[in-house]
Amino acid sequence: MRASRYPEAAFLAAMTASATHEVRNVLAIIKESAGLIEDLVLVFQKRGTIDQEKVNRAVARIETQVKRGADLLTNLNRLSHTLDEDEAGVELNQELEQVVFLSQRFARKRGHEVVAESRNGDCLLVVNPLRLHMALFAGMECCLEELPEGSTITVGAHRGKDGPVVEYRGTIQGGEASGIEAPSEAWQSLVQLADSMGATPHRAEVGYGLRILFHEGAEG
Repeated sequence: MRASRYPEAAFLAAMTASATHEVRNVLAIIKESAGLIEDLVLVFQKRGTIDQEKVNRAVARIETQVKRGADLLTNLNRLSHTLDEDEAGVELNQELEQVVFLSQRFARKRGHEVVAESRNGDCLLVVNPLRLHMALFAGMECCLEELPEGSTITVGAHRGKDGPVVEYRGTIQGGEASGIEAPSEAWQSLVQLADSMGATPHRAEVGYGLRILFHEGAEG
């Protein structure tokens, strides 16, 4: 995202616009599937037979989209609640799952896939929730901007010896992605956001990857 005089508002606007676009797609698919069921019912009224397989597929499609729509609204609601407190205890992997979910459309537009890595155990952190989401998304944007089309971005968090760590790993079809020669605009944004929370971003020494190290008790 471009620099703004009001970065928090710009971030929330971008995430809301993306999520509501996805909800419109959900409603369009539900409408299309409902129309198919209506057509099949009309055929049944005329011929006395119905293609049960097509009905089942349409119903399953509607159920899938209803769940997807509910998930979108739930995650958007959670994002709005990051404004509730200036500082709160969060579980990093849960926050990452939310950021990954809301980043799916951004990733698809650039031909990428984003995956949240499952981790055992809690990775707790006391931080400004909105600023955390902005930093996590800035890390995601680095990957989306810097990796070639068709890459997969895997994101996870764990507790390192110096504090909680968020890791982004990029792979390309057929192998591991390499590092980059010049930092992107998103990297500069990540550095600033991380610094505002007393965190430090690092590049992977081998292959393509990013790490955000959170120094506990150091948020400014």
